[in-house]
Amino acid sequence: MKNYSSENFLDLNAFRGTGEDPVYHPPVLTGRPRDWPLDRWEEAPRDLGYSDFSRYQWRGLRMLKDPDTQAALHDLVQEVRPRTIVELGVYSGGSLVWFRDLTKLMGIDCEVIGIDRDLSRCQIPDSEKTNISLREADCSDMATFEQFRDLAHPLIFIDDAHANTFNIMKWAVDNLLDQGDYFIIEDMIPYWHRYSPKLLVEYLAAFHKVLTMDMVYANASSQLDRGVFRRS
Repeated sequence: MKNYSSENFLDLNAFRGTGEDPVYHPPVLTGRPRDWPLDRWEEAPRDLGYSDFSRYQWRGLRMLKDPDTQAALHDLVQEVRPRTIVELGVYSGGSLVWFRDLTKLMGIDCEVIGIDRDLSRCQIPDSEKTNISLREADCSDMATFEQFRDLAHPLIFIDDAHANTFNIMKWAVDNLLDQGDYFIIEDMIPYWHRYSPKLLVEYLAAFHKVLTMDMVYANASSQLDRGVFRRS
């Protein structure tokens, strides 16, 4: 079995593209009224009529985490009580503000760090950046991550950038994660398992001596599906 330290991982994210408008817009129904008449209750459509992600927001900022994921991360934060939460992929910044507010309500002294190569999409107003740090780094250039070596622990690292993930994970294991810290891959595991299953299984197995999968949270939502790993 291969060891993660000797691997140069291909970017499995290349098998599926992502990208959306970072600005939050309330859902818009097309082809049906929002106010449905009760004398036609039985005829009402059962589907939402819009994408689920259209309505996920925190204080007016888009937040691409569904309710099941929010609930699971709430419990994980309460259990770990992290001093640092790192989210790779800032987008509009809604989840950064959510994490900051969540840890504040829980009485946790925590710095929330958002990392992106393009911070221009971030919509967080300056008045809301207390305990939130925005930093630039490029997933294709691991040297840009050297600035993150000395962060407070316990630590939760969430990969939501979908770029060069396994080499990022390799760097985090070697340079950042202490025992009990978390590395979380959101969204992508089911797609990799569908489109590149052999490489996915091989890449995950390479980390078997340094990471374990936390089965309390790895099955908690479709976004976290088999992607919640703890430094062993």
